[in-house]
Amino acid sequence: MRKQSLFIQKILSFILLSFALAAPAFGQKQNNKGADLVSEEQLAKKADALFTQWDKKDAPGCAVAAIKEGRIVYKRGFGMANLDYDVPNTPTTVFNLASVSKQFTAASVALLARQGKLSLDDDIRKYLPEIPNYGDTITIRHLIHHTSGIRDYPQLVSLSGGKSEDSITDKEILKILGRQKRLNFKPGDKFLYTNSGYILLAIIVERVSGKTLRAFADEQIFKPLGMKNTQFYDNRHEIIKNRANGYIPVSDRKIGVGASLFDRVGDQGLLSTVDDLYLWNQNFYDPKVGDRDFIELLTTTGKLRSGEKLDYAFGLVRSNYKGLPVIEHSGAIRRGFRAHTYRFPEQKFTALALCNSIAIVPLTIVRQLANIYLDGQFTATNPPPGERKNAADAFDEVKLSENELTRYAGIYADLDTGRSFTLSVKEGKLIYKSSQKFETALKLVADNRFLLTGIKDKVELVSAFNKNNKNPSLLSLKLIEAGERPIDFKPVKPPVSTPQNLSEYVGVYHSDELKTDYQISLRDNNLTVHIGDFEGAALSNPFADFFARTAGSLTDPILDLNITFTRNKKNKISEFVLNSERVKGIIFKKQ
Repeated sequence: MRKQSLFIQKILSFILLSFALAAPAFGQKQNNKGADLVSEEQLAKKADALFTQWDKKDAPGCAVAAIKEGRIVYKRGFGMANLDYDVPNTPTTVFNLASVSKQFTAASVALLARQGKLSLDDDIRKYLPEIPNYGDTITIRHLIHHTSGIRDYPQLVSLSGGKSEDSITDKEILKILGRQKRLNFKPGDKFLYTNSGYILLAIIVERVSGKTLRAFADEQIFKPLGMKNTQFYDNRHEIIKNRANGYIPVSDRKIGVGASLFDRVGDQGLLSTVDDLYLWNQNFYDPKVGDRDFIELLTTTGKLRSGEKLDYAFGLVRSNYKGLPVIEHSGAIRRGFRAHTYRFPEQKFTALALCNSIAIVPLTIVRQLANIYLDGQFTATNPPPGERKNAADAFDEVKLSENELTRYAGIYADLDTGRSFTLSVKEGKLIYKSSQKFETALKLVADNRFLLTGIKDKVELVSAFNKNNKNPSLLSLKLIEAGERPIDFKPVKPPVSTPQNLSEYVGVYHSDELKTDYQISLRDNNLTVHIGDFEGAALSNPFADFFARTAGSLTDPILDLNITFTRNKKNKISEFVLNSERVKGIIFKKQ
């Protein structure tokens, strides 16, 4: 018995000694955990301070979240979800994600491709015979990467005198697109963001799977991930619990309710919460829907026919912020919703901002959250304004006489977009003035190269002359900005200036593609355009035969647009070509 007792005592002594030796380490671990909690609280306070300007009981706001290494480290709502009943925004508030919806449409198409039910290189007319045959194959991949050339249907609706928020069915959209006689460009030649591509993808999902996009995404994506408060909202009469109202600014600094009743999904129409988007975010690191190859496909960007790589993947954009790679997408609809998802894949950090006011910019919010939670990890910074150097300072100047400079003087325009600038000679310098009134001197640094001075970024103009040695004339000036595609600006004639000259443009013009008339009138020595029930808007005249209209606000019912009049052999106005941001080359015949 005594031996057994001694043995038990030794065992107890050993256990106590083990606890004693482990105690310091165990205590240290607790202290570190406590320090982490304090640090998180401090970061949260910094984040809270950002949102005080929107955290009001008489204004809309947002729900935001920060996700780090698989964990939500910050989330909250601020502002009101419903101003009628004083309901605040919270992380469980359901928001309209606008174009952030596109990544889920693209993921649905990618799942069908993985299941062998379609190929991304299929001709879309295999599934969408309503789309005209333009002579070049438009593939599903073109729709995904916005390289199809198909015109943007919301802008087509607006340009025809309708409203982009009007209730409109898939069948009606197919009719509108079926009337278009031209594309914006040859498929694969350019990138131009268009909502048409993604509503067509939604129709393809339905025709291939036999289920609506809402049902397919719910079955294949949302239910497997546990996203219980997420759905494609394809029935505008349906009641959705905890849904935020959308709000828009109106006159006298007041806030108005934005109508949010529509049935269209694919390009928009997803309802979700920041809590549900956290589950989707985690699928990129630990896939439950799809596998690693599926995730790789979703984040792979497209390319043009020329081989140029794009930054647009499957409803996701690859970008860079302060030297760190980012995968993101924004969303905005005039009915009063904006959203932004902002993921740093290498740091496993994501910032989310879902807002119910068109006046709030969620990109600013997600970047501010990144600044807080990734402080010290950025590899690039912007120098303070006083330390920024002018790019042109690094080059020696080539001198030209005032006579030689004069041959560059004139107005230059990008005939596609209407963007223009003026060059003039002043005190021995060639002066650049943009249509936005920005003015600076140019510095000649080589025989045909000018740099804009007084700015930190390198922006150059490269001149091209004809080959006539006796009388060379300037054919174009190519504007080259860092990170942007070069743009050719052609010499154009000065604008008309008298009412008599302006009167030759007056008349009624008809478009078969839009099924509408435009009334061009002369009022107070300015041309105005009347579209449908819209009373009319003044047109500016930056150069000859070209007129432009700029939207007055985010809620303006008529878009930015430009009109280029063309003349017949008798030099009489016979038609005009209408262009907007996402619709090019609509022809209106003078009646």
